[in-house]
Order: sequence, then C-alpha cells, then structure tokens
Amino acid sequence: MSMFRSQQMRFYSLYLPRDSAWTLMNKLGETSAMQLVDMNPGETHLNRPFAGMIKRIEDLEGKLKYVEQEMQKFKVKTRRGDNIDAFMRGLRAFLSLRGKTQQTFFDEIEAETEEKLKVLGQHVKMYESGVAKRNEWVEYKSVLERTKDYVLGLVGHGDVHASGEDVGVDFYAASGIRVSFIAGTIATEDTLRFKRMVFRVSRGNTWTIVTDIPPHKPEAGDAAHEEDNFLDIVDPQTGTAVRRSVFLVVYQGGAYDTMKSKLTKICDSFGAQRFNLPDSQKDYDAKMREIGKELGSTLEVLRGTRRQIDQILQTYSTPRFPDTGMSYLDELRLFLTKEKTLYHNLNLLRAWATYYEGYCWAPIEEEQNILRALTEAVRENPTIAGGKFVEEKKPHGAAPPTYFKDTDFMYPFQQVVDTYGIPRYREVNPALFAVITFPFLFGVMFGDVGHGGLFLVFASIFVWKADELKSNKALAGLLRVRYLFLLMGVFATYCGLIYNDFLSIPLNLFGSCYVRNEQQHAFDRKPGCTYPIGLDPKWHVSGNELEFINSLKMKLAIVLGVSQMILGIFLKAVNAIHFGSTLDFVFEFIPQLLFMCCTFGYMAITFFIKWSTDWAAGPGTQDAPSIIALFIDMFFNGGKVTKPLWGDGRDQESLQKSMLVIAVICVPMMLIPKPLILFLQHAMAPPARHDEHRPLLEEEMRGPGEQSRGPPPLPGAGGHGHGEEFDMGEIVVHSLIETIEFVLGSISHTASYLRLWALSLAHAELSKILFEKTIGESLVEGSVIGVFIGFTLFANLTMAILMSLDVMECFLHTLRLHWIEFQSKFYKGDGYKFAPFSFSAAIANIVDRETG
Repeated sequence: MSMFRSQQMRFYSLYLPRDSAWTLMNKLGETSAMQLVDMNPGETHLNRPFAGMIKRIEDLEGKLKYVEQEMQKFKVKTRRGDNIDAFMRGLRAFLSLRGKTQQTFFDEIEAETEEKLKVLGQHVKMYESGVAKRNEWVEYKSVLERTKDYVLGLVGHGDVHASGEDVGVDFYAASGIRVSFIAGTIATEDTLRFKRMVFRVSRGNTWTIVTDIPPHKPEAGDAAHEEDNFLDIVDPQTGTAVRRSVFLVVYQGGAYDTMKSKLTKICDSFGAQRFNLPDSQKDYDAKMREIGKELGSTLEVLRGTRRQIDQILQTYSTPRFPDTGMSYLDELRLFLTKEKTLYHNLNLLRAWATYYEGYCWAPIEEEQNILRALTEAVRENPTIAGGKFVEEKKPHGAAPPTYFKDTDFMYPFQQVVDTYGIPRYREVNPALFAVITFPFLFGVMFGDVGHGGLFLVFASIFVWKADELKSNKALAGLLRVRYLFLLMGVFATYCGLIYNDFLSIPLNLFGSCYVRNEQQHAFDRKPGCTYPIGLDPKWHVSGNELEFINSLKMKLAIVLGVSQMILGIFLKAVNAIHFGSTLDFVFEFIPQLLFMCCTFGYMAITFFIKWSTDWAAGPGTQDAPSIIALFIDMFFNGGKVTKPLWGDGRDQESLQKSMLVIAVICVPMMLIPKPLILFLQHAMAPPARHDEHRPLLEEEMRGPGEQSRGPPPLPGAGGHGHGEEFDMGEIVVHSLIETIEFVLGSISHTASYLRLWALSLAHAELSKILFEKTIGESLVEGSVIGVFIGFTLFANLTMAILMSLDVMECFLHTLRLHWIEFQSKFYKGDGYKFAPFSFSAAIANIVDRETG
C-alpha cells in the first residue's frame, strides 16, 4: 500500500556532458521524478557555476515587476492563470516552433525586455513630466477661477501697486490700508492644519479662504482617454487621484515685510504650490486664454505618449504561448521561475572539465520515466550527447527521503502527521490510521446529532461543489480539508446517535425499553427489550442521568485510549519486522505490549466484565466492585481482591498477581538488555571496509587527471556504524529515558484520554444550558415572541460557541491525542520530504503564494 509506507527509493548517479547539460536537465525537470543531492555543500551560492545566470534571471524578474507596476498604473489588464499543465504544454509548443535552440529563448527575451524597457522608461518619464505640467495648469486655472471675485472685488476699491513678486498683489484699498494676497493649492487633507497654522503665526491678522477643487466632469466630445476625459489632478508616479484645494490668504503688509516671509515658509512646509495673481480683469482673461492653450498642447502630448506606452504594454498583455489563458507577462514570469529552478539544480552538480557529476534519489517506479526523458532529449536534439543515469549503492547510514503520492482525500490527514514530523523512510505512516481515528475521536468529544449534522451538511456542500468553489480564493484553504470535515461530521453525527443527543434533546426514535412504575415512582425495564442503538431516551429524564452518562463516557474514553495505544505498540512491531530489528521487537514491542495489557488493558477488560454481569439478579448491586478500588488494591496490596469481579475472587487474585509480576519484569526488560547487546555487537564487529567500486562509465566520461570523490555526506547518515565512535553512556541514557517515558507515559497517556469524556460532557452541558436559557423557558411559558427571540439567540450562540470555538477546541485535543498519546508509541517522525527537481512544483509554489 502506497500510503501505509512511503514509496521505495533508490540512489542513482547522473552524468551530463557540459554542452548538453541544460537540454537534458530541462527534460528531467518536466518528469518531477528525482531529488538531486548537493555535491557542493561547502560552496556558497555566489561561488557556484550558474550564480551569474541566476542573477540575470532575478534582474529580469525585477524588470518584469516594473512592467507589471506600469500596467497596473495605466490600467492595462493582465490575465493570470493557474493551469500549470496548460502553461507547460504551451511553452513546449512555443519553443518547438521557434526554430532555435530552446536555451537561447532566455537571451532573446532578456534583450527584447531590455530594449522595450528603455523605450518604455523614456515614454513614462515624458508622460509623468506631462502629467505634472498638466496638474500645474489645472491647479493654476482652478486658483484663478476661485480667487477672481475676491481679488478683483478688493482691487476695484483702490489703486493697485504691483509688487513685482511672482506671487501676491500689493495695493491701497479705499480705506488706505495696504494689503497683499498669497494664493495657491494645497493637499485637501492638510487644509485644516494649514488654516490653523496661518492663524497662529499671524495672530489672527489674516483672512484665509479655502475651497476644494471638485472632480472634472467630462463634456460631450472629449477624447477617449481617461486622462483627457477627466482633468483630475493625479500623482504622476502612481496615477492615483490626488485631492487638492485652492487657498487664498489676505494679509496686511507689503511684499517684503516679515509677514510675507512667514506665510511663504508655511506654504513651503505644507508642500503648497503658489501662483501669481493678475491684478485686472483684462490680465485675468489673458492668463485664462494662455492656460487654456498650454493645457491643450500638454494634453495633446499626453495623448501621443499614452498611445506609445499602451502599445508597448499591450505586447505584455496579449498571450504569446498557445492555449495558456494568461498574459505574456505572466507567461514570462512563470518561464523565469522554471529557468531559475533549472539553474539552481544545475548548481547542485559537481563540475568537471567535460561533464557534470551528480547523485540523486528517485522512486523505483520513476526510473523508466527518467531514462525515457534522457532518450527523448537526445531524439529531439540529435546534435547533443546523451547523459548517463545509473543505479548506485546507497551510502552507508544515508536515509532516503520520504515520498507519498498525495490525493485530495489523504492530503489533510497527511498534513496532520507531517506537522508533527515527516515520517522516517518506510516507517508506518500514521496518516492512514488517522483517516478513521482522527474524525472518530473528534466525534466522541463533539457527539451531537444536530451539531454533527450541521457540520456534515457544511462539509458535504464543499465536497459536492468543490469544482465550482475552487475559483474562490478565500475558500481555497477550506477546500483542501473538505474530506476531513466530512468525516468529522459523519462521526460526530454517529456519536450523537450513540449518546441519543440532538441539540440537548433526547431522540425517541425506537420507543423506550422502560415503562414508568407509578407505585414506586421509578422506571421498570421491559423484559427482553434492548434499545437498538445508543442510550435509551429515558436515561435523559432519570434522576441519575448525569451520574450514569458520566460513568459510561469516562469508561468508554479509557477503553478507546487503551485500544489506540495498543494499536500503536503493534505498529512498532510492524516497523521492527520491516526494518529487521530483532532488538526492537524482543526488547521493546514484547515488554511494552505485556506491560500495557497487564495494567490498563486489564482495566479495560474489567469494564466489560462489570457491564456484562447482571448484578441486580446475582450478588446484588451493593456487591459490585469499584474498578478504581480494584486497581488500587492490585498495585498497592499485591493483587489482593476485596470485592471479586467474578467467582469467589481466588482466580481473579491469582491472575492479578501474575499480571503484576509480568508488568514489573517488563521494566528491566526494556531497560537493560538492548544497551548490553548493542555494546557486544559493536565489540565483535569486524573492521570497517570501504567500497572502492565506481562505475566504469564514470571512468569513460572523466577527463585525464580527474577523479571523482563520490557523493557528499547525506541526510540521515549516522547511528553506531563502523568508523563512528560508540558511546555506551549515551545509549544507556537513551534507553533509560525511553523506559521511564513509556512506563510513566502509560499512566499519564491513559489519563489524558479522559479528555474525551470531559469535552463530551462539556459539549452536552453547554448545549443543554443554551437550549434551556433561550428556548426552553419560553416554550414552558407558551410565549410565541419569547420563542422567536429565544430561537434567534439560540441559533447565533450555537454557531458562535459550539460550531466555532468548540469545534476548534475538540480539533486541537484530537490533534494532541494523535501526536502524543498515539504516535509516541511507534512513530519516529525524523524523516525529510522528497523534494523533486520539478518545474511544475516550483511554478505551483509561486502561484499558490500569489493566490493564497
């Protein structure tokens, strides 16, 4: 089974002639079948052979980013695509039709982009300069229109004496007082602070008028371009609209006095644009005609420049590769990602005079695909030399990467496991068991037909409408875990049926097995009646409801916990058999299994014995033993039985004493033998022998005087093999820690499973309280309005607390039970993921990062 254990991997050597290395690697990257080993671990990235190419690619990515910013600025649409397979097919088709070597395409687009950006930069600079000039004329025009009445109204009452300054007008008004003007534009958001500052500096001896410049409304016959239709003021760099306001400051004094200097500094500090004001109606009219003429010529230049910019940007908006469904800019961006991935992996190879040498891991089933790719590369390019791909002996102590073929169904369960730790190569994968155990334990804590049904409906919609919802980026994360949610809903509903709980209301689906005895004010059980599934509804209205259900759920929690931990111990045996570790099987699996079964396994069995005994018809309920008391006597009184669980207690006492002795013996069995045997094996081991064999093909490809050093140290190399220092103290300490951890963990982990009971109780009681305090009281009183208001509160509180917070709480506790209590029994989790040389994976990472 591919999900029970990771894919089988083999170690291979790869030899590529220098002249054809790019072509061969380009073909291998499409297979997504091999993980190259870094042959130069001591080299920095800057000192590797293809660091220069990677730098060129990153520079070109920066230039394309600039193009993208300009397309956004000028509102040229781009089409992004997430169909990676379509892109790869379109790229192959495009490159095959070029009639040139595929490797030269990067040089071609680099030169093309450089040339276009040079022209684009000139036009953008010219356009920004034109926009700035247009802004200035629009602002000047607005200043004249909004200050004309004020200025000419005052000028008409006295003799004008122009100051000669480029801003302001000095004159004697009819009153004989000399006043001046400063006018200009300022950012709208700064107007209030500007007025306050002017007032404080002038001590109230100024008159400040501020009016906003409204957005321009286009008239019929305006040009097509947005900049022509809307003469709004915009930022030349970003193209975004900027709100500006006209200000007019009237103050007493001349052009050269102190007040003028202070006001000018205030204007400059706020980034205000100041303009000269005409001193007569004639000059106003002349200035307005001049502005209209200059504005018209500026807009004409902007039209032409914008057309040139649009023409260049449209070449990046139009698709060039066939059937990709994305703009050329996005095609180039993904192509550069592919090229960077290729050169990064070429840097992992060791360079010789005539060829590149490398080593890699690959799944066994992908070997033929890799060989086929190398053959196809040579067939498509007959002028190049082929490469060599040969299986090698795995280096001693090297751990292959872990590789599972993920599916949509298995993805969330594998992620749950991988978050804790990547499975060691070929060890049992806990994700396969988590498919059932994870949603089931969640359902034990969240069990309720109503809440579980809501969760099930929610998840079913996601499963049913998955293809339609994939376009919604906000739901992409939830879609990945839809099958986990579906099973969580199924098991929560199932456990709700077992508890006979529907939003805190018991369901009487099959009729109760109890009838009321009016004389004794109690319920009598119908002879031979068994409720078909779950709890009889009468338990929910009995006087000892909480006591009975608590006892049942607590015992079930221990039974489920002990069962899952014993499953984990058996999986340790499966791992030991697979890896041929007799020591782990004999001195870990067997004593751990015996210890667990003789202690808490026996406790779980006593529950069933007590449940299956009819104490009322036999010895009497007062003689039923307490399981807790039974175990206290077993461990602290040497197995002594006070109240027998079956028979007269002698057989039970003998059995308990025997199990207690076995449990005690298992502790030194786990602690002592394994370190001693490892020490003896190391002492009796023969001297280390090194494999000097190298493939003959390496000799054929190697140039004169060249020698291969073989693969570098690989991940996972280690242990206590030959040539490594054997530390007996470290082994003893490790064995001691594992023994103590298992013995104490058996107790703490069993107690930890009581969270199944605690959270199930909390969920049921919280649901009951919500119902009683919102709808229940109104139903008793018969208030329709109260029921309506109560139902609204009940629905909202249920969604906010039980369907949100409680779901998260139960999920996290289920996660903990799997990571700590279950996986600690067998799971190492110290592997590393198979990271293949893959163009599709690299591009998918980019797409996911941008759309996530």
